[in-house]
Amino acid sequence: MTDNRTGTGMRSRNNASRPRQGVASRELQEARRRKRQREVMRNRIIFGACVLLIFAIIVFFIVKLVGFALNSNKTAESSTLTFTDSGSVVFEEIADFDTSTYSKSELKDYTKDLIDSFNETYGEEAIVLNKFSVKGDKAYIKTSYKDAQCYSEFTSYVTYNGLYEDAVEQGYDFSQLYSAVNDGALSQSEFMDADTLFASSKVAIVEENIIVNVPGTIEYVSNANIELIDEDSIAISQADGNEDATDLVFIIYN
Repeated sequence: MTDNRTGTGMRSRNNASRPRQGVASRELQEARRRKRQREVMRNRIIFGACVLLIFAIIVFFIVKLVGFALNSNKTAESSTLTFTDSGSVVFEEIADFDTSTYSKSELKDYTKDLIDSFNETYGEEAIVLNKFSVKGDKAYIKTSYKDAQCYSEFTSYVTYNGLYEDAVEQGYDFSQLYSAVNDGALSQSEFMDADTLFASSKVAIVEENIIVNVPGTIEYVSNANIELIDEDSIAISQADGNEDATDLVFIIYN
């Protein structure tokens, strides 16, 4: 009797231990399931972030390409000289076109001949003809120049783009009246301490009646028949309208 009760008691203890093992097993499985869910959720978040990043990069490049395409097809309304970050110079010329003097093809051939002749002595592709078109009585000619010196040698206009210190070494005299640019307007002109104010600044020097664009924000400009168009653009023109007269204009920008 005692043995039977003892056996029954042992079986009872064994049966009681199984549910505890089952609960522990289910808890372990549940913990593993939650861990897998967290890993899946984390991977989904990482994947989603990567997709959004890639999408943003694609949109950025599409916008840049569209902007480049639009700007490349855009033509200036007035003759414009643009200095670029790379040091090259882009000249967009709006010239009167008289069909009684020459034809469209003759003007284009003449322009190409001038460029080819210059490139033979100055260097291959020192000047590139980017665009040529005629509309009504106006001709539009867009050319790119290797640098400001190349443009100066081709046109015979004094032209410089570089650091202030280099300009001084080349003999440019900065003893001029200057106006500071503040809040989109020109201040009253005055003589300034160029060595202090212009140190390490970029300088564009132009001797033409033309619109000038620089690759930065204009801080000072010499006081010589100029009009501020934008933070990076000025227009140079003679007050009396004499296109044959020119002034040497100093543009200091950052």
